[in-house]
Amino acid sequence: MTKKSWGHDVIPREVAIANARRVLDAARTRRDRDRALGRLPQQVEFMLRRLEREQLGRPVTDPPAMEALLLHCARGWEHSGGATHTSLRQLEQATDSNAADLRDALHHLGAAGEVRLHYAKTGALVKAKDLPVRAVLELVTDWSLINSNRPRPL
Repeated sequence: MTKKSWGHDVIPREVAIANARRVLDAARTRRDRDRALGRLPQQVEFMLRRLEREQLGRPVTDPPAMEALLLHCARGWEHSGGATHTSLRQLEQATDSNAADLRDALHHLGAAGEVRLHYAKTGALVKAKDLPVRAVLELVTDWSLINSNRPRPL
């Protein structure tokens, strides 16, 4: 099934493509099984739902700053307990949104119970409208609630 080329075995292109497809199909099957059983982290579920909406050509339901903020937090899903340590200035840079739009997005997410804001040093709760630009904060996301408020596209 292999050809000799310069003294090395070479796998034909068709065989290589078929092998790659087989491996990818197995990975998709495992992901879909784990997703159906609720084994995937909620941040991954959020990203998958977003990709599904995009593939179906459905519009994003969140305002741009809120969508960018959620995507930024979802990409940092390795943080323990869904917490992201950041500042408003860092969020501006990471999301290409301005402070006013981010405060508004954080306010709406907080009002819905989807995020909580704490000062990182003291742990005290802070309201988005009172958030200083340079203060270090802990942004705690409730991914289960975020996903339940953004149903999976059909």
